[in-house]
Amino acid sequence: MIPSSFATCTAKENHEWLIGEYLDQLAKQKPNKVVDVGCGSGMLLKACRERGIKAAGIDSAGPNLDALRESGFEVSEGSAYSMPFEDRSVDWISLRHVPHHLEDPRRAFAELLRVADRGVILAEPHFDLSELSQACAESLDVWEKRQHRRRGMVHDEVYDLGALLQMMPKGYQRDFHVQALRTLRLRSRDLGKFATEARGLLVGLDPGHEECLALKGLIREIEQTGLTWNGSLLVILSRR
Repeated sequence: MIPSSFATCTAKENHEWLIGEYLDQLAKQKPNKVVDVGCGSGMLLKACRERGIKAAGIDSAGPNLDALRESGFEVSEGSAYSMPFEDRSVDWISLRHVPHHLEDPRRAFAELLRVADRGVILAEPHFDLSELSQACAESLDVWEKRQHRRRGMVHDEVYDLGALLQMMPKGYQRDFHVQALRTLRLRSRDLGKFATEARGLLVGLDPGHEECLALKGLIREIEQTGLTWNGSLLVILSRR
């Protein structure tokens, strides 16, 4: 195996670094308040609180939303398709690493732009395909999402800038200025842990199944190139 020249970090460490980069860009907009759509367990809300950024969250009802509410966070039940806000009533809207989980991103983006008074900041995972370990990471990401869809999850492949902008409402450029940034810090993933987690997605399949064979091929390739964590593509749409 070709040894990696990059330091190793965990998924949590990479996620926290990307959250920090995302918040740096959000803070530059000097938001009065941000609403995070698809807030999940509230990692972004907690980071906003630490930075003194007023934030609220929206997600489907469940344990995550209950726990955030009990911890004093302002959260509401809702979705990217139907938010409980009037037109242009929210300062900034956030949608981080959510678009590829949406069944109808076009409809969601129209709703975000309807509600946002000053702007929308969104992000999708990003891979730098000029780096071999990143090209392998993208191939693995495609394979993992295929396994998730096989199990019934809505988990599309990540969208690039062109795809995101194509799904925006017609004429959005009249009202919004677009800025795109890419953040990436090359850090290696633990190959043993990755392989164990990946094989867990194949439980119940025959070893000769095409997805099992595809994983074996990926592992052979990764053993030669190494594997690094994804970065983020950030898109900032600020109202003109």
